[in-house]
Amino acid sequence: MDRRIKRTRNAVFNAVLDLMLEKDTNKITVLELCKKADINKSTFYLHYKSMDDCLHSCFQTIMDEILEFSKCVNYNDIRLNPEKSVAFLLDEVEKKIDYLSKFKSSSNCAFAVKLLKQNLVKYIAENNGFTIENNYYEVSMITFAVSGCIDVVIEPLPLFKKEELSKVICSMLQSHSN
Repeated sequence: MDRRIKRTRNAVFNAVLDLMLEKDTNKITVLELCKKADINKSTFYLHYKSMDDCLHSCFQTIMDEILEFSKCVNYNDIRLNPEKSVAFLLDEVEKKIDYLSKFKSSSNCAFAVKLLKQNLVKYIAENNGFTIENNYYEVSMITFAVSGCIDVVIEPLPLFKKEELSKVICSMLQSHSN
């Protein structure tokens, strides 16, 4: 990808994140985003069809980072000794807590979370060599773990008690590993 395109997309992404701290995502306008990103409207529309398209692209960027992490998830490690992976996950949540809290209140949240869950299950299953036909139990456990972990993090936002969440998630994962 051309570095000018990368620079523009990074500027828009960072502007969206900054604006999300100030207001709800459904109230962000193209004009204020362009001003914040230091681009003009025609540049915005070269890259995005609409504000919704832009927000979807920004969420896709975040989701791609999470999916990249999922490549390292070993099913047996998560089942038997989840503390390290859970700590990593919660550290990432803690870094982005302000954005996640704002995102939770946006109209895009439900769809985005559903898409994230589906993709995480798919990637973790594939990276561990599982298919629904041959490994129904394992794929079901991955689905349960992914959904539970995401829901237990997203639902109580903006209240975030890292240590308590770690205990809950690890306990959940270990109690269903037998």
